[in-house]
Amino acid sequence: MIHPATRIGFVSEAIGNGVFATAPLPRGTLLVVQDAFDQCLTRAHFQALPPVLRDSLETYLYHNKRGELVLGWDHAKYINHSCTSNSLMTDYGLEIVVRDIAAGEEITTDYGLLNVQEPYELYCNCQPCRGRLALDDIDRLADLWDQQIRCALQQAPRLQQPLWPLVSAATLAALSRLSSDPTSYRSVRGLKWRCDAAVVDQRAVD
Repeated sequence: MIHPATRIGFVSEAIGNGVFATAPLPRGTLLVVQDAFDQCLTRAHFQALPPVLRDSLETYLYHNKRGELVLGWDHAKYINHSCTSNSLMTDYGLEIVVRDIAAGEEITTDYGLLNVQEPYELYCNCQPCRGRLALDDIDRLADLWDQQIRCALQQAPRLQQPLWPLVSAATLAALSRLSSDPTSYRSVRGLKWRCDAAVVDQRAVD
């Protein structure tokens, strides 16, 4: 579920729609928490869907670290990419704001954390822009992303968090442990789906 102080809005003809903040969202705000209504599909399940359904869904899907295809049920799926995004996915089943977001500002994330399996060109027009997503984005950029997430997580307990009730007890315990044991932090490297050659070969057949 996405934070309630958000809305869908038009970005441009080239990009289409995006997600915007309707109130200030300070660094450390839980932006999206995966919940029971989000769908996790195996590749086999996805391939068994009618082509018309696959085509309409594919834009909004991403691979989690288990190789499942995840489809969010609300407008979180409309969040656009930026190489200098103001929110990031974490290995705690949630996305967090890593830079203060003003009311009316577009909310962005980094698709490099979404296990995109085929490199493609980026048109986010941010400065600086990586130019394209690559399969090794997590490997190359994890330290930078982890630094931003660690700082954001330090702020999280001090803020009003409408999405706290959706965070599992195990995740709450893991987040609480960070204050006394910073070494327990779970790096975004844990998000990477290490797909094997057999899966890659099957995707080529698909």
